[in-house]
Formats: sequence, C-alpha cells, structure tokens
Amino acid sequence: MGDIIEEAGAVVQCRQCPWYKNCVMPMQIGSGEINQFKLMMQGGVLGAEGNPEMERVLESVAAMGQNMMVQSCPVFTERLKSDPRLAEHIKLLMQRWGQGDEPAKGAAS
Repeated sequence: MGDIIEEAGAVVQCRQCPWYKNCVMPMQIGSGEINQFKLMMQGGVLGAEGNPEMERVLESVAAMGQNMMVQSCPVFTERLKSDPRLAEHIKLLMQRWGQGDEPAKGAAS
C-alpha cells in the first residue's frame, strides 16, 4: 500500500511543478549573462575589459556551456539524485540512441 501512496505522491508533485512536462532543457547562456560575467572580471586578475582575446575565450566557454549543460526541474533532479538506477537507465537510453533496430545483446534471433 505504501508503494501506491508514494507513486501517487510523486505524480502529484510532478504535476504541481512549474516545469511540468518540460523536465529538462538545454542551458541558455545569453549575451546578458556573458556581459555580467565580464563585469565581474573587470579589474580582476584576468583583466577582461578591452581584451579581445579574453572576450573570445568567454564566448567560447559560453558556447561550450550551452552544448554540455542542461537545466532541470527540481523534481527531476531530486529523482536522479535519490535513484541511481534511474540515472543509469537514462544514461543507457542515451548511449543506445538510434540503435533501435538492432537486437539487444543476448537476445535470441
């Protein structure tokens, strides 16, 4: 009975989340964030102000961040942290992406 209540609670928690059905999305780093980062670095050790090379480095870091990071809802994040099997299952799904036509290892043909 406890499993049913936990599952129902998980569904309610998910549906009340402002991210409902949009659990994960690519990180968006805009020019505003880049400019804010530059302002934080001005006068610092790196001296980004007026340094075109440093500006290129910052833009490159921002582009890499967009390709490598995702934003996720707090419910999804908590579920991943609390259930390593879920994270492993998602990882396997992503590694096998596009291989749907191939038979599973060990499956009889």
